[in-house]
Amino acid sequence: MKRFFILIWGGLILSSCSINHSKTIPIAILDQFDTQEQNEQLGMDLLNYAYPVYLQQEFPDFTQRVLRNITWQYFVQEDNKQGSFRLILSNAAVEHEDKIAGFFKRTVDEQIERQVNDKAIFDTAIEMTLEHLERLDKYEYEQFWAGTTDSFKKITNEDEFSELMESRGVISEIGGSRIFHNKQYYRTLPEADMTGFYTITCIFENYEDMVERVIYHKEGDELKIISYNYNIPN
Repeated sequence: MKRFFILIWGGLILSSCSINHSKTIPIAILDQFDTQEQNEQLGMDLLNYAYPVYLQQEFPDFTQRVLRNITWQYFVQEDNKQGSFRLILSNAAVEHEDKIAGFFKRTVDEQIERQVNDKAIFDTAIEMTLEHLERLDKYEYEQFWAGTTDSFKKITNEDEFSELMESRGVISEIGGSRIFHNKQYYRTLPEADMTGFYTITCIFENYEDMVERVIYHKEGDELKIISYNYNIPN
């Protein structure tokens, strides 16, 4: 009998849901990279993709009764360490299996293709992110600002941005070491009138719920910051 070690899962299932009927749907085998570490990172990247946002855009008629019964999982098979990504539908979501599974299959395939083909871009984005965030830690706001897009600069001016960043000083004080966590490519983002975005998310050694996220837009051969946000747990 094959045994599976479930690493982590994500989804819209609420803890109060009672599951009367469920169906597991394989979506992808994760063996596109040369090393297990890289394939495990791919699993983490797929797990943290913003599926709910784009699922609701594509199927606006889906109710919360459907959405809350959609779960996705990344897991590793114990005997050969092969990683896989799968979809689990429960209750009302099972009735829309074709639509939901089709969406996930298409989205995951596109994301895997980007993760493989744009590996060099992602590697650069990760390196840039760690450098940019270190500048914020050192209160070097002007240097961070210089790497932002015109769209970013239209939202707020440099003085306002510097003032806003003063409140994030606690991050470097209590967070401990910053750790890269996951990355994604998005063709579109809500309320953005351009295409082609690379998202890098970091967590912290002392507080995994403390998150920083930088989103880049590729302009020619350059990656420019179009968004930065952080979350400090209460």
